[in-house]
Amino acid sequence: MITYVNYAGLAPLRPASYLHSLWASELLGNMGLPHYAKQTDRLREKVAAWIGCGAHQVAFFPSTSMALSMVAHAIPWQAVNNVLYPADDFASNIQAWESLGKFGAKAEGITNWKTAWPESTKLISLSTVNFSTGIESPWQTIVAEARSKNIWTCVDAIQSAGIKPSWNSDIDFWCAGTQKWLVSGLGLAIVVLSDRVLSQLKPPFPNWLALNTPADISSGMASTARGWEIGWITPTALSRFENSLDYFSQVGWNTVTEKVKERRDYLHEQLLEMGMTVVSCPKAWSGIVSFAPGAKQAERLVKAGYDKRIIMAKRGDYVRLSPHLFNSMKQLHKVSQWLKQSTV
Repeated sequence: MITYVNYAGLAPLRPASYLHSLWASELLGNMGLPHYAKQTDRLREKVAAWIGCGAHQVAFFPSTSMALSMVAHAIPWQAVNNVLYPADDFASNIQAWESLGKFGAKAEGITNWKTAWPESTKLISLSTVNFSTGIESPWQTIVAEARSKNIWTCVDAIQSAGIKPSWNSDIDFWCAGTQKWLVSGLGLAIVVLSDRVLSQLKPPFPNWLALNTPADISSGMASTARGWEIGWITPTALSRFENSLDYFSQVGWNTVTEKVKERRDYLHEQLLEMGMTVVSCPKAWSGIVSFAPGAKQAERLVKAGYDKRIIMAKRGDYVRLSPHLFNSMKQLHKVSQWLKQSTV
């Protein structure tokens, strides 16, 4: 039996979601397209109800990285512009902005958000949760300040979407892949665009599916978030996500939050009792609990865990545990007991 505590990585599919991906609209060729179109529109409504935005704001992309690249190309950059991002963010959240040098814009990694921002700042990008430490960033405060200064904002919520609320109307570009806490596999990311984006900016990658009447170029681009999509999303990815979204809705999003927090708090306390250096924060919490087992010990522990069918992750010098509601407390006790024995 595998004990999987790496939901902050690629989460294993629920059997029900997997079964929903066995039937694909493409099996019927063009005959399946009406079903695909209805499913996509239905899913926009479900996502909007879950997040709290309008269905017209919801777009679907193949991945979070692709969504970030879209944002980078959507802003009308000038040579005097700056984009700010957390210096210790995940690689894709840095690459998208560092590539803006071709437009003359300057990307700058920030270690302290309380320092004054350059007056030339055009966009601020941040993740809701640090992928390594599991600490939630003060994203609400930062995006509110950015909005007050008329600065565009891009928020990568992949490490909190599905765990706790991670969107508000101050955010211009909200992105979250569904392969982690939403347990829906690869091939889909949700993007929520602010009404300010929809009214003031143009999609950087126009394509025929984003036309008001697909393939009729005279119909013009859709004015909703659909007009920003870059092409087909694999129908099976949509089906997996819809099934997972329905499941979490039935469980209740507050219940999901409570169960994940209960599990991360249990592991947090167990690690402290072992005398571990826990770098995660019980107040600015996420589903991630990271600890520092000592010099060069993280890789050894994670490899040894795989041998025992305990799936964790290494992030730098940290071991990262990320349990979901699918983990029983008995499983987490097994993890803590094994860690206690392995770190003596």
